[in-house]
Order: sequence, then C-alpha cells, then structure tokens
Amino acid sequence: MVEGFHPATRLPMKNHLPSTIHERALPCPTEALARLSNRLSKRIYLIGAGLALALLVIAAGALLMLRQRGAGGYDVKGRVVGFSDDPRRLIVEHEAIEGYMPAMTMPLVAKDSTALDGLAVGDAIGFRLHTEADSSWITGVERLPDTAVARHPAGPVRAGAANGPQTGAPQPVRVGVEVPGFTLSQNQNGKPVRLADYRGDVLVLTFIYTRCPLPDYCPLMSKRFATLQEQIPPKLKEQVELLSISFDPEYDTPSVLTDYAARYTGDLSNWTFATGTKEQIERVTGLFGVFTEQEGGQITHNLTTALIGPEGTLREVWRGNDWQPADVVADIKRVAGPASARAAPTASQRTP
Repeated sequence: MVEGFHPATRLPMKNHLPSTIHERALPCPTEALARLSNRLSKRIYLIGAGLALALLVIAAGALLMLRQRGAGGYDVKGRVVGFSDDPRRLIVEHEAIEGYMPAMTMPLVAKDSTALDGLAVGDAIGFRLHTEADSSWITGVERLPDTAVARHPAGPVRAGAANGPQTGAPQPVRVGVEVPGFTLSQNQNGKPVRLADYRGDVLVLTFIYTRCPLPDYCPLMSKRFATLQEQIPPKLKEQVELLSISFDPEYDTPSVLTDYAARYTGDLSNWTFATGTKEQIERVTGLFGVFTEQEGGQITHNLTTALIGPEGTLREVWRGNDWQPADVVADIKRVAGPASARAAPTASQRTP
C-alpha cells in the first residue's frame, strides 16, 4: 500500500508499518532449545566442577588421615619406660600422635603379649595404636634403632616427677578397713563434697579426668557408671551414691564437670562429679592407691574403682577396667543395709 488516499474514505494515509510484535521474528523452537541446552550445560559443568573439588578435598583429607594412622591405626614411636603385672601391658613414653594426642607417658596394651618379649626399659620402639569406642590396643611392635627416637620423646625429665603414689600421700586403705575421711572442694555445682556426707549409703567411686583421650580408660569408666546407675534396683536407689573424682582440678572446673556429666547421664540425683585442691586430690588418690603423673595437658594414671559400705568400710576395690556393672550391682545388694541404718560418721571419717 502506497501513500495516498484510502479508496473508500478518501482520507490520506501513509504506508502501513508492521507492529513491533509482528516486526520481531519468533525464534525457531530448535534454536531456543539449543540455547537452553547450552545454559544448562554450563550450570551442570559448574556444579560438577564444584562437586569434583569437594571430593578432591575429602580425598586429600582421607589420604592425610591414612598417612597419620597408617593402614589400621596411628603410627607411633616411643621408648619403653616400664612394665606392669599384666604381661600384655607396658608403659611407653611416646611422641605426639598428630591429630589425636600430645606426647606423653602412658600404659598400653598389646594385642599379642608375645610381641613384648625381649623388650627392655629404654628400648626405642615403633607400633600402631588402635582405638574403638571402648578399647585401645597396640600391634606391630618392633624395636627401632636407638637414634630413631629421642631419649625423652615426651619432653625433658622433670625434677620430682611422680613414679608412684605421691610423696606425703596416705597409705592405701585395705579392704575391710574403715576409710579415713576426705573432702573435695567442689562438685559440678561448685559445692564441697565430704565422705561423711555418704554415711549410711553405699558409695561407689572411681577416678577420672575429662580430657582423658583413651576410650578404655576414663571414658569407659564413665560409661560403666552410666550403666551401673541404670542397673541399680529401684528399691536401692535411695541408698546408693556414685562419685566420679577428677584428679585434674586445674582444668576440670564445675562448668567442665557439668558438661562432662551431661555426656553420660541426665540424672545427677545420685551421681556426683567432683574435684578438689591439689592437697585434697593427693590425699584421696593416696587413700585408694591411684597413681597420677602429669605430662603437659595429659595425665598418666591407673584405674581404680571402689565400693564403701554404709558403715564407712572399704568393701571392694577393682583395679583396671575389667569389672562389669552387673558385678558391682551384686556387691551393692550384698552390702546394702536398710535405709534406717544411717549413722553419724566416726571421728576418723570427719575431716577438718
């Protein structure tokens, strides 16, 4: 149509211009799909690249752990510093175990006792430390050249380092003898704890510290106490008390003890976590023959659990971690008396 007059109206008009929507060409469906496919491909590529990077990081971490742990545990070097009555157990001063624990001196259990044959105090050794939820052990024990391990892998020898019950500590109480009184300055609530407070009750106590890294030491004792608490017959619950004593008072403050307690129990009505001053801890560990030696932030120690009768007499002592909650429950039933048997503490059980 050309510029001129409309044939019907005779009105002037210009060339008809197509509207915008008509002027634009609709995209070909094939081209649109191609562009969409390209955009999706880029996004998928970016997602895939990110996932690949994440997997690479995870793989690197796994390889690092394998380097740290070896094929089935942590590779460790150290020196033999002693043996115990258990033919499977030796005491080792070892180097730091990267990602697990600092250098320290500690007792370790060999899976095969014959692996320790021929070893002597001072020998440089290598081994693998294995850990599970409730146990730890070593395998692959081998003697190393003397130059392969520092003379004192856990640090220089300190003057006055303990090698048994602390100097000045009382002699361990024998089974059947009344336990002398002791006081601990604070429990998880910041309140003092006295042995005399338990007069008339059956008291089961054990020794721990909250930073203990080995699963078959303090963590296992606390798990056993949690099971013990559940297995105490309801009719005896009012007569039985549990006490976990920390020998790490500098770190195990009331708030730390509260957090630690929450890992194992929601019922503190008959289970107390407590610690004391250095002098108080020395006294109570001495009374029950507990060995402790501090190495940096870690403590070498033995395991002791004891049962004190309502009359204040030491009735049973369990050394190590072989005892079972059911055995303790049986002894509790044996020594528990009627609730009316409560009596005032004797002079030897009172503490200044």
